[in-house]
Amino acid sequence: MSDRFTEKLRERRRRSRWRIAGIVAAVLAVVAAGWAVWFSSLLETRTVDVTGVEHLPAEWVVRSAAVPLGTPVPRIDTDAVAERVATLKPVESVRIERDLPHTIRIVVTERSAVAWVDRSGTPWAVDESGLAYRPLNSRPKHLPRLDVDVDDRRVVAAVARVAADIADGDRDLLADTDVIRAETTDSIELGLAKSRTVVWGSAEEARPKLAVLRPLLQIKARSYDVSAPERPTTLK
Repeated sequence: MSDRFTEKLRERRRRSRWRIAGIVAAVLAVVAAGWAVWFSSLLETRTVDVTGVEHLPAEWVVRSAAVPLGTPVPRIDTDAVAERVATLKPVESVRIERDLPHTIRIVVTERSAVAWVDRSGTPWAVDESGLAYRPLNSRPKHLPRLDVDVDDRRVVAAVARVAADIADGDRDLLADTDVIRAETTDSIELGLAKSRTVVWGSAEEARPKLAVLRPLLQIKARSYDVSAPERPTTLK
C-alpha cells in the first residue's frame, strides 16, 4: 500500500469523523433548543393580556381562560383557552395569540346590543341572535324593548333579527322605536314614538320593508303596514 493511498484513507476517515461530529452537534443543538422552548423557563407564560373588552371585566376573562402560568408559551393549548373564554355570554368571538417570550394575549369581540328585554325588573341587553347576554344599569333610551315571551326562542330570535336589520338599515328608525312586540314569528309589530304602530309581519324582506317605510312615515297616520312591502298601507 503506497504512502499516497494511506494518506488519502486517513484523510477520508478524518472527514468522516468530522461529518459525524457535525451531525451529532446539530442534533444536540436541536434537542437543546427544543428543550429550551418546550420545557425550560426561558419562554414560560408569565402574563395574560386581554384586549377588546368594553363591558366585560378583563379579570372575568382571565379567570375563565385559566391559562396555566409557568407553562412555556408554545405549549399553551390556545384552542382550549378560547373554548373556556367563549362560555362567557358577552363574548361573541375570541382569538388567542402567543406573544413571545412570556405573554398569552386574549383578543375578545363582545356582542353588540340591538335591543333589550325586561327580566324580573332588570333590563338585559339582547344581541342580534336573540341572546340576553348581560344586565344593564338602566333602560337604554336608544334601543327598543322586546315585548315577547322570552321562553319562546323562535319568536325572540325573529324579533331580535328585525331589530338588527333596522339597526343596519336605519339607525334613526331604531332610535324612534320604543318597543318591538310579537306573539308569533309572523306577527311582529314596531311601537314607535307618538303612539304610532308599524305592522312588520315576519322577519323576512327587511330591506324592501325599510325602503317603503321611510316615505310612508311621512304620511300622518296611527298605523303603517309593510308586512307586504309591495302593497304598503296606512291607517289614520
